[in-house]
Amino acid sequence: TGDNITFEYPADWVIANSQANDTIVAVADPKSVNPQTGYAQTLVVIQKREGDLYQMYNRNYAILFNNSSYQRISEGNITLGSFQALENTYFVTEGDVKKKQMAIWIQRGEEVYVILCSALASEFDKEKANFDIIINSFKFVG
Repeated sequence: TGDNITFEYPADWVIANSQANDTIVAVADPKSVNPQTGYAQTLVVIQKREGDLYQMYNRNYAILFNNSSYQRISEGNITLGSFQALENTYFVTEGDVKKKQMAIWIQRGEEVYVILCSALASEFDKEKANFDIIINSFKFVG
């Protein structure tokens, strides 16, 4: 993309529109589209924001996990290429739909990038290999 990032994604996935703020690119599995909403349920959204990684991360999850729709599964530190990153995995319930999401937060200079992987809770583990293609190939260019 024009935002100095590059990554690979599964051959049968497509570039998608995202409703999320600060999105620079999203890719989705077209086979996961919910016929009621028209939105894919298995997708990866990459967001970019200005600011400090730890402040943004802590503020984000203090708000999210104060909401009973969100339930933390795990969090920790990971390495993505040469970058230290934060990872947070959780369930989110929207109406009668339960999703599992994994967010990876990376600081580069003054900018924070978030790689958000999302799928139905029942499908997430099956999609993990597809998410890993994107995460493991994610790089900054330029």
